[in-house]
Amino acid sequence: MIYNWIFANKELLKIIYALIVCFVCAIIVLKTDRMFKLSDHQGLRYFRNAFFFYGVAFAVRFILGGISNPLNSIESNQIFFIMINYLFNFFIMIAGFFLLYSLIYKYIKKERSYHSLLNIRAGFFYLIALLIVILDFSFETNYIMYFSQIIVFAALCIIGYKNYLEDHGKHLFLKYYFFIMVLGLIFWILNTLAYFYNDWSIFIKTHIYVMNVLFFLFFLFAIKKITSNKNG
Repeated sequence: MIYNWIFANKELLKIIYALIVCFVCAIIVLKTDRMFKLSDHQGLRYFRNAFFFYGVAFAVRFILGGISNPLNSIESNQIFFIMINYLFNFFIMIAGFFLLYSLIYKYIKKERSYHSLLNIRAGFFYLIALLIVILDFSFETNYIMYFSQIIVFAALCIIGYKNYLEDHGKHLFLKYYFFIMVLGLIFWILNTLAYFYNDWSIFIKTHIYVMNVLFFLFFLFAIKKITSNKNG
């Protein structure tokens, strides 16, 4: 049966899954960076940063974290994998915060920043993510990280839908954005439930991974659609 095969090869499949996500994120970063340089649209800077951190997060969690017995000692390995887990949480939260900021920057930002990764507002994101990681580490959990991302994606859905209504469906990207944000919100809700109910079947967890890959692929499709229309 297919799910038995998936379970037997889950570690290899996780690495393939991470490589796909990292590859897609790299393409999105390159394409949005080019779009930003052509348009000077400030929101694209933060959108690009979001996928840069998504790529880093998945590389850390599933590629670096996929190394078996890296330190040749049980105690050291436990510390290593705990650090990998919380590094992943930190980067994934930063990515979500930048994705949200790409939509609300114009309401907050009063002057242009010369560096989109190293400025006061970005520092605020890093601080919030670090505090959440410290709290989760203190309570030996990941609950706060999961709930933070549900809140972020709920906000993204609301803002995305509001922007779509105000635009009257004219802008191509907004037609895709709301749908993708809803998919992201569903992913985080299911991922949170899977964390609470760790005995969920491989069937459910496999579909959660597939949904996450679709989240990134749909973003890539939307960006390629926009760039091809502009070039056409």
